[in-house]
Parts: sequence; C-alpha cells; structure tokens
Amino acid sequence: MHRLSRFLLALLLLGVPAAAAEEPAPSLKGKFLVADPSMPDPRFAGAVVYLIAHSKEQGAVGIVINRPGAERALGDVMRALGLATEDGKGAVTKIALFWGGPVQTDHAFFLHTDEFKVASTTAIAPGVALSQPKDVLEAIAAGRPPKQMLMAVGYAGWSPGQLERELESKGWAVIEAGADLLFGGNHAGKWERAWKMRTQEL
Repeated sequence: MHRLSRFLLALLLLGVPAAAAEEPAPSLKGKFLVADPSMPDPRFAGAVVYLIAHSKEQGAVGIVINRPGAERALGDVMRALGLATEDGKGAVTKIALFWGGPVQTDHAFFLHTDEFKVASTTAIAPGVALSQPKDVLEAIAAGRPPKQMLMAVGYAGWSPGQLERELESKGWAVIEAGADLLFGGNHAGKWERAWKMRTQEL
C-alpha cells in the first residue's frame, strides 16, 4: 500500500479532478473492495475496504471497515486529538475505534450517514458522508450524533494505477453495497457477507 502525501489525500477527499482527459476512467469511489481468499498481504486478509476516493490518475484511498478495535470514552478520544472537553463530559459515551489501514495511523477518519452535516462534511455516496473527526466528536458531545457512524484510525492508500493492477491480478473483488454493510454490526461476518455479493465470472 502506498503512503499518500497529505496534499494528495486532501485533493482526493475534496474530489478535485486531475488534469482533463478525453475519457476518464470510471471511479470506484463509494464502492467496496473485498479481499480475495488468497490475498497475499496478511494485513488485508479477510478485509473489506470502503473506497472514499479513487481515480486512475491520482490513486485511491480506502478505509477497512471490519477491523474494530477497543472502545474508548468520548472524552478520552477528544483529548487524544487535542480537543477541549469539559470534565466528565462524554464519560458514558463510548466510541469504537476501527483499524482503517496501515497508512498514517495518527490520522482519523469519520464516516457517517448523510443526514448529519457540518461544515467539513463531504458526500461520498448516497447515504454515506465523511467529516472531520473534530466536528463529529464535538457534535456527539453536544448530543447531536449521526444516526450511524464509523471512526477509523489510518487508511489504505494506492498510488496511481496500483489498485487497477491489483484488480487485474484478482487480489480484490469490487461490490456495490450501501450503508447497511458499512455501518452494520457483526463485523466478523462482513467479509463473508460481502464476498457472497460479488459478481462471479462464468
């Protein structure tokens, strides 16, 4: 997996187009990658990845959605990110932290249902949006959380053309699914569920 520069990551998340091309390749943004059972990289064995940005010219950014980690108190998460919190505020509320990928594990992402909107919100696909963790955590502390959400630490990144090569070598299957797969429970069963949704070659 490729380590994207923060500048390129920002461009991908903002959807800034690459240099004009006659026929741009279709984007896989908003789709899921499902690791093939023979995935050689142990970090992604059994992984389901939600793509939040993709273009053949700029590369891709994805979040692993089926690797939950420990739960932490909201106040602890906010303090870890340098956000102010009142004493005791959010002490009961717990945030589940997911392993989003091996790149920039000091960088957090907040995927959520799209009824929740703040200044930093970017639409990813119908029903799914992405916002800065600061904005979402402060809304949760104020009692205005998204209906469904997933906070991930780190991401998976592909340099231009890298994901296409991995797809050609059958390292991943691409599926279309909605917020129910992304935010649903039974994380241990997500890979099997997603694998069954793939289009099988005859």
